Amino acid sequence: MLRQLTQLALLCMAVQSVYSETDTNYRLNTTISPSAYSILITPYFDTGDDKAFTFDGEVEITFTTTTNINTIKLHSENLTYTSSNITLMNGGNTVNLLETNPLEFEDKYSFAHINLASELTSGVEYILKIVYTGTIRDDLAGFYKNYYIENGVKKWLGATQLESTSARKVFPSFDEPEYKAVFTLTIDRPANYKPSLANTKLQSNLSLSNGYVRETFYPTPRMSTYLVAFLVSEFEAEHYSRNGTKEVGVFTRPEAKNQTDYAFNFAEKVVQALGDYFGIDYYSTNSNLKLDHIALVDFKAGAMENWGLVTYRESLLLYVPEESTPYYKYRVAQIIAHETTHMWFGNLVTCHWWSNTWLNEGFANYFQDYITAMIEPDVAAEDQLIIGSVYTALDADDVPDSPPITNNNVNSPDEISGHFGSITYQKAGSVIRMIHHLIGDNAFKSGLNAYLMANSFQPGYPEKLYTALSQGVNVYNSLSSYPGNDITDLMSSWISRAGYPLVHVEVNHADSTVILTQKRFYRHSTDKSDEIYKIPITYTLDTSFDFTNTKPAFIMTNKTYVLPVREIKENHSWPILNIQETGLYRVNYDSHTWHHISEHLKGSRREEIHYINRAKIVNDLFAFLFADEVKFELLHDVLHFLEDETENAVWYAAVRGFKKLRSHYLGSDTLSLIDEFILHLMESSATRLGFEVKSTDDYRTHRNRMQILDLACKLGHQGCIDGALAVYKDFKNNGKWIDPSLREVAYCTGLRYGNGDDYDFLWNRMFTTNVANEARLIGDILGCTSDETKLNSFLGSMLVENSPIKIQDLTVPLSSVLSNYSNVHVVLEGLQQNISLWKSIYTSLDSVLSTVASVLRTDDEFNQFETWLSSCTECGESAVTGARSALAKAKLTAQWAKDHRSDIWSSLRSGAGIPSVSFLLLLAGYALTYGF
Repeated sequence: MLRQLTQLALLCMAVQSVYSETDTNYRLNTTISPSAYSILITPYFDTGDDKAFTFDGEVEITFTTTTNINTIKLHSENLTYTSSNITLMNGGNTVNLLETNPLEFEDKYSFAHINLASELTSGVEYILKIVYTGTIRDDLAGFYKNYYIENGVKKWLGATQLESTSARKVFPSFDEPEYKAVFTLTIDRPANYKPSLANTKLQSNLSLSNGYVRETFYPTPRMSTYLVAFLVSEFEAEHYSRNGTKEVGVFTRPEAKNQTDYAFNFAEKVVQALGDYFGIDYYSTNSNLKLDHIALVDFKAGAMENWGLVTYRESLLLYVPEESTPYYKYRVAQIIAHETTHMWFGNLVTCHWWSNTWLNEGFANYFQDYITAMIEPDVAAEDQLIIGSVYTALDADDVPDSPPITNNNVNSPDEISGHFGSITYQKAGSVIRMIHHLIGDNAFKSGLNAYLMANSFQPGYPEKLYTALSQGVNVYNSLSSYPGNDITDLMSSWISRAGYPLVHVEVNHADSTVILTQKRFYRHSTDKSDEIYKIPITYTLDTSFDFTNTKPAFIMTNKTYVLPVREIKENHSWPILNIQETGLYRVNYDSHTWHHISEHLKGSRREEIHYINRAKIVNDLFAFLFADEVKFELLHDVLHFLEDETENAVWYAAVRGFKKLRSHYLGSDTLSLIDEFILHLMESSATRLGFEVKSTDDYRTHRNRMQILDLACKLGHQGCIDGALAVYKDFKNNGKWIDPSLREVAYCTGLRYGNGDDYDFLWNRMFTTNVANEARLIGDILGCTSDETKLNSFLGSMLVENSPIKIQDLTVPLSSVLSNYSNVHVVLEGLQQNISLWKSIYTSLDSVLSTVASVLRTDDEFNQFETWLSSCTECGESAVTGARSALAKAKLTAQWAKDHRSDIWSSLRSGAGIPSVSFLLLLAGYALTYGF
């Protein structure tokens, strides 16, 4: 499952305490092994009676037990039944329930205990039948309701989201991933609905006398409960391929069918490419499997890998070239690749328990970009392996309490949900990438095939993966260059240990050596520890740069390593480590080497250093600045090469660093000086990219234009502002089409320098557009408006009837408004004046208050918020505690800014340069395109 990063960012503070203590009583710990489920679901939608938005259910579970037991313990949550609804059979014999206390519910742990009058016998097959009712939920979990408007009519549908602990909300079950079984689904649907969809192909249908159609699906492969899925709707498929038995389809609400071309074509290619790479054809695993992709209007996760029935947010599956930003072309491909990878890693072989979620998500995170780069090179997915996954992993893992990739302190649903984060996804994916480069493609492919073949339809364990990879390594002798190292020790050391290393490089020209020293990298210099990592080291020398060979030269296993390099003395050479950032470590150099790197970057041979390594230099230096590993003077000196830089990845690293630096100085007089420096560095790129979008522009150019112009306009560069406003006004007043790559900057600038009418114009466009990712784009930038009345309206927009802000977008208005620091007072006043409104929008204020606290920067803001927290009786104890923790971190950020102000002023005032007026040439590009 691909989680939404914006949601994770808002919720991260609420789950930081998850791992402090854990309750193992949440675990099922049963001797029962289910082998088959037969499930019947009858939903009732807008029926106008007491059955509205409920469902009837029946489940039959076939199981055995390995010991004699007199109680059946299974999961059940918010389902209604009594002991009279339970039947237990052994062949033709009924097993009676305990008369005095037949059924108990343990709500805290979501358990039902069925107590028996006699013991069940080990090894004997039993069938448990439960007839029950449930609610079609409105929280996007379990079996939940969804709607869309078609020709003015509200159309209801029912969809499922069962990962990780919501199967128990749909049918009583052994709802842990190791308890795999075969599922036969039967769905009763209203006769006016389209045929329902489930994990497998439809086997039969029968018209019922009550106006329903009963549809039974073929049995699934042996799989975990969280992968069960079905859809009851009026959805249709514009494209459906039946290439023999290899069925692929993309289903949407009817009015969006014409937006599925790209997703369908990519979906067909990626399932074939992954099958070829893993050596197991997807359709060979079960003759009744198909692969449907479903675009849902309201969906909590980014997407979900249900076997044969993958579900997505509309904005992440549908793509319209004329209306969707270039980002969404990549995003749609990436997310389809991610979920399709799960058909093997997650579905065919499933993590034994959520402590090892990385066995599912780490591989999906890696292959989402690796395989996309192979079959869709136009979207630069190979760059995202680094600037997406590696950068995110490094940022998530630089504090003392970050968990290891395998985290055994995961038991409760909240802990499980908290473990679905950057460590499990991006760090695990980056470690897998590092191992791939270490052992080579042949050994890697061979090992993955061995793992999948040996554990098909079974739970997976890290040790089984290591064993399989070892087989591949042995076949190809791919660790022969690293005596004393084996893949199990290497990989498990990264999986079981938190954090990552910083490698310091000291070049000794006198004796031709490079001395490497490692330590764990921390965000704050006051944190220390003594971890030692097994680091695959790659390097190249300036005398003959080679950034293509990513096979490590050696593995560093001690704190210090002395590397003899003849060229160091003979040619006064110097190295660059971590070629194309294939290793998960940062690199700091001695002052002389940094000087050489800086001069090389600012010279005519800049591009001899691979652009990914140029990006790495920038990204690492910003991290070192905030961790007090380097002074701002060094960062300032090196960054001057950006004046001539053209690569999107390098600018991505720079822009994220600039944004973080600016965030530290919000509300400070230092900010204007920082902005002046940034605009000076951006001048050439912004002028070159401009507002003229050429047909020859590739994906990287589009993405670079988007980030450069967005930042330039937000920093107040008049040339950018004038260009963006001209584009926006031509669109608003004359209906002139805006290239999707310019929309974010045009919309946001139009709002910032407009009025309430501009907000209403874009709100109405969001309300009426048929393109989901255009609606999401507008939602993300509506907080750019300077009209405070409209900002308050936006913060409460979830409550508008048929609002385009769905439950899935619950955090969007707040994050959009707070993305502009000048809006902080609007949020603070809104909370203080009408806390009841906020409570009607959010089920919990925990993440809301923590998020607000995290963006505060001045003493006045700290004092105002702290005073209000102390008096807020409706906030809730946990929300106040979390907010105070976030406030303490915000104060540390503000203190860092104060401590480093003089260093930054000294560097910037001595050599920032003065922005030229050439940026006004941006308007020339607009004139060519828009006739201005």
